[in-house]
Amino acid sequence: MENVDAQRIAAEPLPPEPVRPIDLGRRCLGAVRLPLAGPYRPWARLVRGSDGRLVWLVRLWEHDRPVVRLVETETLRAYARASRLPALAAALDALLARAGSAEEP
Repeated sequence: MENVDAQRIAAEPLPPEPVRPIDLGRRCLGAVRLPLAGPYRPWARLVRGSDGRLVWLVRLWEHDRPVVRLVETETLRAYARASRLPALAAALDALLARAGSAEEP
């Protein structure tokens, strides 16, 4: 058995875990910034899944790493209303209108 220096191992940084993209057979139709807290403004990307459904992908921090979340449009609209962000609500609606008029390839 090999003698291992525990202090040396404890001081070594852990390798970062890569954030693996979620493959939903999606196609990005546009994005808006979400003003969540001060300078923290993650992108909300509108995507059309392989089933044709429109959802938003938002990369949020959880503890020590980013996590990609699927968010419904109504959740983002409720956030915009509660936070009194009419510009965000207008940007959401504009992207949804453009996505609705876009033809499937």
